Parts: sequence; C-alpha cells; structure tokens
Amino acid sequence: MNKNIVAVCENEASAKALQESGKELGFNIKCEIQNKSNIQNEISAKEISESATVLFVISYEVEDIENIERFIDREYYEVEPKFVIDNAKAVLKEISSELN
Repeated sequence: MNKNIVAVCENEASAKALQESGKELGFNIKCEIQNKSNIQNEISAKEISESATVLFVISYEVEDIENIERFIDREYYEVEPKFVIDNAKAVLKEISSELN
C-alpha cells in the first residue's frame, strides 16, 4: 500500500500533529501550510503525483485553496483542523482503512 499522503493545512499545529502521528503509523506525510494567501513548504507536483491521497485540513472551502489546480483528479479528504489536532491518529487510521 502507498503510504504517502500530502496535506494542505491551515495551521502548523495540525501539520505537526499529522506528521508525528504519521511517523508512528508508518505514513510519509508532506504538509504545506496555507493561510491568508501565503504558502509555506509548497508541495511539489511530483510529491502530489506519488501520493496515495490528498488531505485538506482546513476550516474554509476547498475552492479557496491557493493553486488548487495542482490537486485536480486526485482522491482527497477534508477534515477540520480541530479533529486532526485532537486525534490525528484516528484521522489517519480512517483514511488508511478507506485506501485499503
């Protein structure tokens, strides 16, 4: 199973929670932070194409993501940041079960 996940997060706390839980569960998670039209650690086209899925950890609309066209035709999941911060492992386990 492909264990690569790319994530667009609106804050660093959710990105950190994902990366820490991902490491424990054997996922390779690459996160970019998007807030106020600012992108930090932008995910490359290669990283997107090699991922099993895209995770949007945002409290706003997916259509409002900067450079959203990079993710066209990719399977994706949306989750509120508070759920990832509270229990990133549960979020990743649910995604993993759906990918299998």
